[in-house]
Amino acid sequence: MDILQYDNKHVRITIFDGSVYEGIVTHNSASYDGHEFGREEEGLQMPSLLIYKDDIQSVESLEDREDGPWGKFTGPFGRLEEESLFDPDGDPVLACEILDCEDPEHVIRMMRCIGYYLDPDKGRTIPGKEKIIDQLKVLVKYSDDPEIVDFAAKLISTLEKEG
Repeated sequence: MDILQYDNKHVRITIFDGSVYEGIVTHNSASYDGHEFGREEEGLQMPSLLIYKDDIQSVESLEDREDGPWGKFTGPFGRLEEESLFDPDGDPVLACEILDCEDPEHVIRMMRCIGYYLDPDKGRTIPGKEKIIDQLKVLVKYSDDPEIVDFAAKLISTLEKEG
């Protein structure tokens, strides 16, 4: 499988345990992964997630689909954001890493996920709200994207009201 073709594209990756991840990936060469992560095998990387080639069952580009991410993509966020927000240990470090990502699309998708689960009718409580608030404050202070700044400020206000 030639995974280099998916560099900087929005994809759906299925791994052999049946898990499915969607997001924008960057291709890492085997030498890069060997140097940075200790496993010399090429892989595809999303914020807070690296999937090695041997773990990939299939990859589907969502770039050219009618419901693709830049056109008619309907999912405001996906499994990657949900799993990062609801870490089993209650630590939002992965969610905060996505909020610190250089790709504004990933940041916005993470904020959409947070906003969605702020609704008490969703039946889930967001863990580690203090850390998330701190990361959102960094976005408000340093982001050049007005949409991100506005969205982050609104989330901070709502999260702080919840206590």
